[in-house]
Amino acid sequence: MGAYSGSKRKNGKTGSGGGNPSSEESSEKRIQINISEDKLSAYLVLKKPFEEERMTNSPAWKASEGNTSYEASGNDKKGYDVDEVFAAINAVGIKENIKEELVKEMVSKGIYDSSRLIAEGVPCKDGIDGYFEYFFHQKDGDSGRPRILDDGSVDYTSVNTVGTVSVGDLLAVYHPSKPGHFGYSVTGELLKPKQPKGLPVPQLIGCHYEEESYSYYADIDGKVEATPSKLQVIGTLEINRNINVAYGSIYFIGDVVVYGDVDSGVDITATGSVTIGGTLQGSSVRAGENISVRGGILGDERTIITCGGNLESRFLQYVNVVAGGEVKAKSILDCTIRAGGMVRVEDTNGVISGGFIYSSKGVDGQAIGNKRGVKTILAVGKSAEVLERRVEYPGLIEQLETKLVGINSREIQLGREARNNPSMSNLLHIVRQNKARILTEKKQLEAVYATIDVLYGKNPMRGVISGRKFYPGTIVRIDMREKKIGDEMIRVSFRGSDDGIAFSFDKDEEE
Repeated sequence: MGAYSGSKRKNGKTGSGGGNPSSEESSEKRIQINISEDKLSAYLVLKKPFEEERMTNSPAWKASEGNTSYEASGNDKKGYDVDEVFAAINAVGIKENIKEELVKEMVSKGIYDSSRLIAEGVPCKDGIDGYFEYFFHQKDGDSGRPRILDDGSVDYTSVNTVGTVSVGDLLAVYHPSKPGHFGYSVTGELLKPKQPKGLPVPQLIGCHYEEESYSYYADIDGKVEATPSKLQVIGTLEINRNINVAYGSIYFIGDVVVYGDVDSGVDITATGSVTIGGTLQGSSVRAGENISVRGGILGDERTIITCGGNLESRFLQYVNVVAGGEVKAKSILDCTIRAGGMVRVEDTNGVISGGFIYSSKGVDGQAIGNKRGVKTILAVGKSAEVLERRVEYPGLIEQLETKLVGINSREIQLGREARNNPSMSNLLHIVRQNKARILTEKKQLEAVYATIDVLYGKNPMRGVISGRKFYPGTIVRIDMREKKIGDEMIRVSFRGSDDGIAFSFDKDEEE
């Protein structure tokens, strides 16, 4: 703090300076003024006059021992003059917001040896920079780390979570910069605020800007990417590597492309299509549209593959499949498959062996069963199971629609809460993951139901089961009728008829 000490000269004038009174000055009066380092406050101390100090030894003073000030009265008053105190204040340059009534009170009441705030400046307020507030999931300090659950096990499912959004979702709100305001010190100096900075308008892809609310909304389903210069929604999640349980599971509103292998423990859910460049082993995939696995699928008891469209894979082994469209592979081993479209094995060395294959339209294979007589069931057309699902599916679809209404309402609510509480964006992300799962399941059920419903229309189609070679142990079912293959049969097609199951031998291509 800066300080001022003033004394009354013998000639009655007031002097000022930074130290003690000079030898030419009487020590009768002392005025101290302290200014804070930021010059936003000034304090006044009136030292007790010497004559009054002598009076403190009197019985009257001792009777009030402990007082922090002495108030002189009558002829004993040897205090300060108001003008000389204000002169001292002016002498150190204090000009702004002086508390004149307080100064007068200190003089009139003889408030001594007590520091009082007698002037205050106005601090400047810095401007606020413009910034974006985001409403989609963004990786934080815990992203990329598995969670330790209460039972001590490790949860890898959310290690690489992706911020997904739907059409119309709020992505971001821009908060424009706000100017600051000037201030001034007790000595009248102007205090300048920091000037705020705005942010440039980002390039927009897959989203749009509404100027009235400074808000950005998604135009398509997908993942969001934000940089200082770009805000975009991408309808495809691309992963340029092999992924395993340490990567975590994927829930995506849109398409997913994995250019490598998918190892055990990874579940993929996408409302669009899923494409895997390598092999899929011991993991489940759910897609609202098509699934393509170029390297083939090797499953286990937990592997479930469902899609609303077509499934195409190099091979299928130990897999449980539900597809709204076609299923195509070079070989199908020990699988359970239910398909709305054709099930095809087109490779000349391909085989369907073991398991249960159902198609509403037909099965077209090469070698069916094997020489050891493994039980292999091929079924097309109507069946008790299909009839039961046809009755159940509308109710299941309606239940999912009801859930989506609730999720959409919750999503909107969390979106609003996230405006004032950014931490809510993580909960919003979880809701959107659940939304992706339900949307995918609904699309898959609708696709399967549409193909089943055709079987019971006015012009029901007749399914066909055909193959290059049928081994004994194979069972053919068409429209709830069954035929067991007892002897090896070459180039045969089976069809339903009014009398049961009819079959015909196909001619060789050379003929």
